Amino acid sequence: MGNQLFQYTFAHYLKQRYQRPVFLDTSPFTYRLPDRTYHLDIINTLPKTKDWRLYNQYPRGLYRLAKGLFAINPTTRHILDTEPVFPPDDKLLYFDGYWQTDRYVSQLPDVHALLTPQEAPPASIARWQALMADTQAISLHIRRGDYFSEPYKERYGVCDTAYYEAAIERMMVGKENATVFVFSDEPDWVRENLRLPQNVHVIDNEPINPLWYILLMAQCKDNILSNSTFSWWGAYLNRNLDKRVIAPKRWMLDSEATLAMSSWELL
Repeated sequence: MGNQLFQYTFAHYLKQRYQRPVFLDTSPFTYRLPDRTYHLDIINTLPKTKDWRLYNQYPRGLYRLAKGLFAINPTTRHILDTEPVFPPDDKLLYFDGYWQTDRYVSQLPDVHALLTPQEAPPASIARWQALMADTQAISLHIRRGDYFSEPYKERYGVCDTAYYEAAIERMMVGKENATVFVFSDEPDWVRENLRLPQNVHVIDNEPINPLWYILLMAQCKDNILSNSTFSWWGAYLNRNLDKRVIAPKRWMLDSEATLAMSSWELL
């Protein structure tokens, strides 16, 4: 969901920049990313497409060939987020990538309105919202899942128990009455392996749109992040002017790059 929010806000940036129609290509969820789920309909105001002319529509076996043919198609410009360019709009421009940076998000006039769900929150989310409103709430996001499976842990296995416990200890200084709300794709692992403060709620996952959990993190007064765009959005959307955000120094083990904002504390 975090990656999709980066793509979605980037699409709105393109619409603002070019003043032309911008479409979301959802065909990769059909064949290229079958284990992923499209989540944006809860906020989406852009048209979607699975146009046969786009190379993503080809079957998996023809994907490489189709990419090559697509790249030399004189009517279309294929642009990757690894080499972002913004050419004149005299061709069909196909932007491909995650666009994980605040560079484009920050240029939108009202990102909070853009990402406001078009439906009422589920009952469980409303209960958590009410509880957080009455506490000095701190969100703690713990990303596990594929990050700690082979071969991904050699690249994404940045945040271990030592990081999370050190971040909690640092955040709790002077906030003894604060309540920590834990968000994780493995809540049972959190309960069994992490030393948590006395005032804590480990939030179990329900079959609802994951944006609701990002918005819950954004409602907290302070945020502790994992190396995940999911918690990045929770902290970025936090409107608290005095918010304190702790993030990992590195986003990946094989790179010094980070998505952390300059105002966030790195640990």
